[in-house]
Amino acid sequence: MLAREVVITAGDGEESLEEFHDLVKQLHEQYEPIGVIETWLVERILNCLWRTARVIRAENGEIRKRLDTLAVDQALRNSDKGNLDLALSKMDLPLFSPENQADQQVSTRDRWSVLQVARSDLRRHRTGLAYLSALLQRAKSEIASDGYMSEEIRYMIFPAFCFWDFLFARTCLNAGPAEERMEDRPSEKIVDPQTDEKRAAVVAAIDDRLRKISLFKDLATERESLESDAEARSFSLPPAEATDKLLRYETHLDRQLYRAMDELERLQRQRRGENVPPPLNISLGRRR
Repeated sequence: MLAREVVITAGDGEESLEEFHDLVKQLHEQYEPIGVIETWLVERILNCLWRTARVIRAENGEIRKRLDTLAVDQALRNSDKGNLDLALSKMDLPLFSPENQADQQVSTRDRWSVLQVARSDLRRHRTGLAYLSALLQRAKSEIASDGYMSEEIRYMIFPAFCFWDFLFARTCLNAGPAEERMEDRPSEKIVDPQTDEKRAAVVAAIDDRLRKISLFKDLATERESLESDAEARSFSLPPAEATDKLLRYETHLDRQLYRAMDELERLQRQRRGENVPPPLNISLGRRR
């Protein structure tokens, strides 16, 4: 009687009529109903069981809604965070000078601390570390081809590294061309053992910094993996709103199920000739 209305037979949520009829068969074999009322109660039980299975599927769906897109969501968040940190790291330092600030109660040290946090955050994720690594690789390439760093790359490296290792940042800032090469002999190669020695020291410092960046990349990868696993575990339950709705619906079905089972048992015992007292109805309303 209920199959046509209870079972979803079309669309993405299509359910199995075969499973439904198999459950019908099992319940009829268990309860052996006689007459319309007993049959109706058995199918009422069936209805509650079938809809309870939907509650479990709905809970599964609520959990999967977040878990199935977790990897993409995390990748987007990490990308957004990395690009935000990169943008903040490019902020013009003079903007943080006291004369450009409306709030004169904030100290210069506090203003610089804001920049330090933004630039230090570049080392917390792979996007920022890839940027720092690319800066240093470009610096090495310029030294190998020209013998010095260009002004552009020096003034990109200094703010990116000054809060991490000020001496290294300062060394890179001073790794430009010799003054006589820039002004007097721009096309002539200068052979100076001291300059070569300084150049080798700069390259060695860059290589040491690149090794540290590589270590930070490994740590960032491990941290992102741990964060992903922890977030996935936190999504093992549906959101609070969905949980509340599912619990209310399941509680409603449980009441109907046990009421139908009790009524069916009472009717079948009466049919077998047992002396069954009428159901006890208790009113919890206020007495007048």
